[in-house]
Amino acid sequence: MPPEASRGPLSGPPRTRTAPPDVTDSCPDTSLSIAAQDESDDLSGGSATRFERALSLVLIAAVFAALGTTIFIIVSPGEGEKFTEFYILGPTGKAADYPTEFMSRTPQTVIIGIGNHESRDITYTVETFAVESGFDSAKNRPTVVSAMLLDRFSVTVPDNRTVEQPYTFRIEDPDVDRLEFLLFAEAPPEEIPLDSLIGAGYRNLHLQLRVH
Repeated sequence: MPPEASRGPLSGPPRTRTAPPDVTDSCPDTSLSIAAQDESDDLSGGSATRFERALSLVLIAAVFAALGTTIFIIVSPGEGEKFTEFYILGPTGKAADYPTEFMSRTPQTVIIGIGNHESRDITYTVETFAVESGFDSAKNRPTVVSAMLLDRFSVTVPDNRTVEQPYTFRIEDPDVDRLEFLLFAEAPPEEIPLDSLIGAGYRNLHLQLRVH
């Protein structure tokens, strides 16, 4: 008879090794962890995308707003400063050769210029005075000893235009040493006190004279 297989101390029925229940339960579910991580990445990526889109819309809106402002400024420029030019030229039309020294009662000529930049047509009034002046050393300014109105006349100047016209005058009194030009954009006052004559107009000019 064939010999029986001997059963040594290690022989016996086969055994099945089962992991303890607590070991199996404590193992992390890697599929759930990966899914959670993927979902978190999706959420963070979506937030970033929404933020970038919002930022892009804000930048585009800012560009269009700036463009619209620029167009508005070009189409509707702001109102500039309003002013009037008032000047005197010599008889040749240049800022030279002014009649400042001459004999009394002789005719002298200058050119008066008025430039209107007041955004409206204006009829100006020009007044000229023959002035005998002094000087107030305490106030460090010229004073008026006597003054005589020589002429008063009107000049209509359209908006954004300049008018130049000759003006001829005669000085009778050799004591006169100053010719005062006053320009008014409105009606001039009926009377001007002597101490307010210099600088009384809307614009003011003068020539220093030596009359013989």
